[in-house]
Amino acid sequence: MGLTEQQKINIISTWQTCESITRTARVHAVSPKCVRRWVGRHNDGAGLARKRGAGRKPMLTDKAAERAMELIMESGPAEAAKGLVHEGHAILPPSKVTVIRTARRVATQQGRRLHACRSQPTRRLTQWTKQQRMQFCKKNRDTSWGHVMFTDRKKFHFSYPGEKVKPTQWLLDGQKRLARQVNHPSCVNVYGGITRYGVTKLVVVAGSSKHKSKHLNKKGQPATNITKGEYKEVLLYSLLPEGRRLFTSAGLGTWVLQQDNDPAHGGASDVIKGWRHGGVSLLPNWPPNSPDLSPIENLWGWVQARVQARGCKTFEDYKAAVEEVWLGVPVSMCENLIKSMPNRIKECIKNAGDKTPH
Repeated sequence: MGLTEQQKINIISTWQTCESITRTARVHAVSPKCVRRWVGRHNDGAGLARKRGAGRKPMLTDKAAERAMELIMESGPAEAAKGLVHEGHAILPPSKVTVIRTARRVATQQGRRLHACRSQPTRRLTQWTKQQRMQFCKKNRDTSWGHVMFTDRKKFHFSYPGEKVKPTQWLLDGQKRLARQVNHPSCVNVYGGITRYGVTKLVVVAGSSKHKSKHLNKKGQPATNITKGEYKEVLLYSLLPEGRRLFTSAGLGTWVLQQDNDPAHGGASDVIKGWRHGGVSLLPNWPPNSPDLSPIENLWGWVQARVQARGCKTFEDYKAAVEEVWLGVPVSMCENLIKSMPNRIKECIKNAGDKTPH
């Protein structure tokens, strides 16, 4: 590592005091040759700035460097090297290291940071889906979300038996976040709902480990996941009664039920219309691929994090923890999540129907 400007000034100052190259080198823990160089530069009036050598001629021109950054983002460094040759920017394909360094340098000059991202990619929305989301959001800009119950199904996987996996862990450089994880975790598959006034009770459905379903799939075999028949029972004996309980306690006689576009939800409108208590309607035209518009998705993540932090040792304890944490959700959190709906709608419209940060 080269000397800083202040270190060079200190060397010159010490030499001027003692007029000894050797003693100055000893004081500043550098070689006599180093002291001689900077003293000579000072005496010649050449200044203390480091002279840059001629160095090796850059393999890629400025234009080729900019194109390298574009290509590396499109297809990666190996294909970018081939592309530079194919487009006439280089005679021989540069190494991947050269392409990466060049692309990063160009990005830095533009005030940006180019880095390799290895996380799972976010699902890209089709133009049709964006249009559906836009139409829904524009129609619901003035909706009173305090009358709506958001419902959803969630699979909680017992992935870390006996390990307390907290949302955040502080580590030193070189340390890794480690936890014992099973290959085929047990699962709790549940339905739940959230309103401004609290949450419903959870319902365990097919797809849960150690849970035998009385419902059959299309092949006439015991269902291993939710079916239309089972979902109708979830509506009749859980979600609708629980929604009525929550809204009635708040003095509301009518309310709206939201559900996503799961195929098992087909026929829900008939169940709701035929429900003997009435007072409930179905939120129409919920757009596909829109978990960011539903506040219950944030609540699932909150519950998952707190259950994992308990470090349950058995699946039965884990299953009980899911229900306990869910029922312990603060009403204030429910209120804040429901109040976030107008902002979610605005952001979706602002993004022309594309994903929001929620």
